[in-house]
Amino acid sequence: MTNTHVKGRVLTRHAIYRHGQLVLQYYIKTAEGPVLAELYHSEVICFCRQQDVDQLSQKVGFALKAETISLLSFAHEPISALYLKSNTQLKLLGRIASDIGITLFEADIRPEQRYLIERFIALDIECSGHYQERNPTSTIPLLSINRARKMPSNELVDIPLKMVSLDFECSFTGELYSVGLYGADYQCVFMVGEPQAECHDFIVWVQNEVELIHHLIAWFSDYDPDIIIGWAVVTFDLALLFKRCVLHQIPLLIGRGHTELSWKVADKYRPETLSLPGRVVLDGIDWLKAAFYQFDSFSLESVSRQLLSEGKAIDHVENRGQEITHLFEQDKNALAFYNITDCRLVWDIFEKTQLLDFAIERAKLTGLEFGRVGASIAAFYHLYLPHLHRSGFVAPAQPASQGLESPGGYVMSSIPGYYKDVLVLDFKSLYPSIIRTFLIDPKGLVEGLYAREVKGDATTVAGYLGAQFSRKSPILPALVASLAEQRELAKRDRNAPLSQAIKIIMNSLYGVLGSRGCVFHDAKLASSITMRGHQIMKLTKQWIEECGYQVIYGDTDSTFVWLGDNHGIKDIQAVGKHLSVSITQRWLEWCVEEYQLDSYLELEFETHFEQFIMPTLRGSDEGSKKRYVGAVSNDQQQLTLTFKGMEQVRSDWSPIARRMQYHLYELFFKGEDVIDFLSNELAAIKCGARDNELIFKKRLRRNVEDYTAKSSPHVKAAKQLAELLGDVSVTRKGQQIRYIMTLTGAQTIEAKPQNIDYEYYICKQIKPIAEPILQLCGHSFDSLVNNQLLLL
Repeated sequence: MTNTHVKGRVLTRHAIYRHGQLVLQYYIKTAEGPVLAELYHSEVICFCRQQDVDQLSQKVGFALKAETISLLSFAHEPISALYLKSNTQLKLLGRIASDIGITLFEADIRPEQRYLIERFIALDIECSGHYQERNPTSTIPLLSINRARKMPSNELVDIPLKMVSLDFECSFTGELYSVGLYGADYQCVFMVGEPQAECHDFIVWVQNEVELIHHLIAWFSDYDPDIIIGWAVVTFDLALLFKRCVLHQIPLLIGRGHTELSWKVADKYRPETLSLPGRVVLDGIDWLKAAFYQFDSFSLESVSRQLLSEGKAIDHVENRGQEITHLFEQDKNALAFYNITDCRLVWDIFEKTQLLDFAIERAKLTGLEFGRVGASIAAFYHLYLPHLHRSGFVAPAQPASQGLESPGGYVMSSIPGYYKDVLVLDFKSLYPSIIRTFLIDPKGLVEGLYAREVKGDATTVAGYLGAQFSRKSPILPALVASLAEQRELAKRDRNAPLSQAIKIIMNSLYGVLGSRGCVFHDAKLASSITMRGHQIMKLTKQWIEECGYQVIYGDTDSTFVWLGDNHGIKDIQAVGKHLSVSITQRWLEWCVEEYQLDSYLELEFETHFEQFIMPTLRGSDEGSKKRYVGAVSNDQQQLTLTFKGMEQVRSDWSPIARRMQYHLYELFFKGEDVIDFLSNELAAIKCGARDNELIFKKRLRRNVEDYTAKSSPHVKAAKQLAELLGDVSVTRKGQQIRYIMTLTGAQTIEAKPQNIDYEYYICKQIKPIAEPILQLCGHSFDSLVNNQLLLL
């Protein structure tokens, strides 16, 4: 039988059972089209101590296949590999082992993941095997895998991925009205209703909801997309479609090869529980958050307005449920346009932000399933485990720490005040650089402690809380070095999605090691990163002040340097660059002198704030932390303001407070009158001229009944809204509540409240943001308000 080589991208991965045998399935997209690759006679693998094999074998009710291997536990105990036929056997083995106090290692690594992990395969794969004969109705070739490997970078081929944006419109009760489908040079809307003579040419008319579903299933088979995108596309659109199919008893066969969409956990409609063979689903909200985009609201209307300067094709977005039903009953042509516009907006957002490229690069780097968001711990396992095994160890079964935790990042006490010419110097990727410089590594910690305590080796690198790190082939520093090199190449090639993906992964490493949810967690590891960071920030401050400048604040990896009054420096940029280079050099020398290590700590000149304000804590003379405002001039000599930790950047403050805060600082930095502005705004608030800026928007983080503080304003407003509309869905987790403060407390704006509590806004919203500026001007808010009252 001829051996065939297949190169492509792993879209989805699955473990199934066929005739009592475990089969690993990988849907691969090749340059020629999709291929289903299967690995037969697979086994579920975990590990235990060699000394525990006999006892386990006596307790289980099946023949336990065990093999002695050359791996050790982190306690340096010999390990055996256990091979099981199914996850059912693994669960049984796990219960028995737990009952008799025996530890199993790596029992939570799924077989379809392990096969790829052990071969360093992330997204791009090369399989060798032979094609199997299939049912003539199946259009996807079936490859029986003999061997698989990571596709070498010099052999990568361009794999075109076919993407579609999907969006449903429905009634309040969930009955489907239409479905929009938008792709490259393609648009279509399946609409329930009688054909109309004058309508958009992309509408396909269907008689009813059942016919719509059947048309959509057939469409998936014909169009055959690799990727489905949308807005809440899993939690709303696909979940809704699934529920309607259950109602009508229609198998939802929209997976590749006419396979069925299903959920791994019943009634849990989340991305991680979705199973859709051969197709990747990317939710715009989740992936914008994964790429660290920030918006006041992640509604499609809000995000598209900010990114595309365009919104939904509907007049009353707030009441779109009623509007959609009205359009369905009165103007289906307009509903179809609204439907396809939503699809296009999602498509354009993905294009604008390069989200698909980001998702691809993240999958290449981490080995996580293409389309899986979050999962930083799982990503760490994928990166770390194959190297760990080749170094002679299995992963521990549980974290080493027993409640002894590490401190957070270093935050220096600030010196409050108004300054001119403040430099911000940042350490480039500080925590990853610490890991790389000081050889911080789970395996290195185990080997270092063993070498120090058992062998008396004095060449280890000391960390914190008694940590000792081996200098011998550490894994994590090498991974950081590789990621850093790839990021520099990505920057050079202007590959922004790859650069951002690497940055996020590198910065997640400390968080993973500091999480008790990670089996590699050890306070010695996390503290050796954060406490080393404290030392680095303190020494950096000392060295800068030895150069004659004052450090007024420091936070985690940033140092704020004031050049002083009347410094007479003509080229401030040159000073910033010189400081960063000289401090970086001192760290090079310090690391060699103290530890005989190469330093990868690099201080960069980030910003020159021409004007800078570090406020005090409210009601105190003490300087605040993580709060400041800085101003720089752009090329057109216009001021650009940067707010950190202030109300301006917090969505839970009212629009008027945020607008006024920005304008107050802008006026102050320009040397203009803040008192006149404040007086006019306060007068406008009291006479009702600013009512449209008093609306709070806050999202419910849990269902209303689960809140313990029932007096929370947005919770009270949500309950009022539910009573007003007769719809309890507005009290569910994730709903955004809009309310205004009245003399009787918070009221939903849908109730059209009239008795607005203007004094609340003046005292609780405007006063806190105005006082820091007024203090710098030699005034107080209370005196300003009292003077204004005297003028009335």
